[in-house]
Amino acid sequence: MERNDYIHIFNKFLENKATPSEIKLLIEWLKERKAFDTWADDIWMQSPMEMDPSVKQHLLDELRKQIFFKETGKRTFMSLSLPSLFHYALRITAIILLLITTSIVTYHYAMDKQREPMDMIVAVEKGQKANITLPDGSKGWINSDSKLSYGSRFNADERVLNLEGEAYFEVKPDAKRPFIVQSGKVSVKALGTSFNVKNYNTEEHISVVLMTGKVEVTANDNHVDLLPNEQAIFNKHSSILGKNKVDNSLDYSSWMYNTLNFESTPFSEIAHTLERYYNTQIVFKSEALKSYRFTGKPGNTSLASILHLLSLTSPLAYEIKDSVVILYENNDKKELYNRVLKQ
Repeated sequence: MERNDYIHIFNKFLENKATPSEIKLLIEWLKERKAFDTWADDIWMQSPMEMDPSVKQHLLDELRKQIFFKETGKRTFMSLSLPSLFHYALRITAIILLLITTSIVTYHYAMDKQREPMDMIVAVEKGQKANITLPDGSKGWINSDSKLSYGSRFNADERVLNLEGEAYFEVKPDAKRPFIVQSGKVSVKALGTSFNVKNYNTEEHISVVLMTGKVEVTANDNHVDLLPNEQAIFNKHSSILGKNKVDNSLDYSSWMYNTLNFESTPFSEIAHTLERYYNTQIVFKSEALKSYRFTGKPGNTSLASILHLLSLTSPLAYEIKDSVVILYENNDKKELYNRVLKQ
């Protein structure tokens, strides 16, 4: 079939005159990325909207994502039965119509950057990592299940970022504009330095570790200054901010090189780390296991290898079913473990 034939079917669908077989053909055609791109580009670029070309292209890309579902960095498609084709077709129809008639108001804020700047957001999924060069030349490495955002005025008037999760920064010196990372109730202020910030919702503390230079860490009305190989810790429950020395600050950014590092870390926190790192789900069958602790550097290895290592140092037993890891106590090992501790 020719391109015009598919467009004819689409018009029939809008008039509720298309047959199920025609709808199926239309969807299969739309699901071919090249076909959709050509059609969407033609419609979109011929639309009368007065919009900055880069913003226009960004909106088009976002609309594409509504049709082409992303999975592990590649575009894949849902497997649909004939009854569900109608629902899917309605979804596509709404988006195609949006391509044709999108109101300028939808993205009007992007046109008026002076009045309401857009935020730039880098979101990293579980099992992934990312690195970016910021507009001021500073560099950031973002850990899995994390989000970094900053305003469009970054490097113009200020250098302020917001972090959810974990990231490592190498800051380009600029005495006139401090580099500020805001994460929860903690703010880290630097001029030219390198440091790691960790703040996951699943953890009780926010951690800042300094590698080089000097930073000021503020939480509520309290603040501490950090020097290399020092760590600031903010307790989310008590709102207490403190600091301590660490043996090797580079251990706290080892995740950048796919190396895990645990320092007397409770199993509950280790489980969250493994979930993010391996994009899996971990279930505790025994609450007592969560309080066991582990110190070590498993390195860049498989999930099964790390679980095996944990089982050698505790009464932990585990099984993996599909993408779910189940942790429970081995009673025989627990008795032996307790006897060893009493010796």
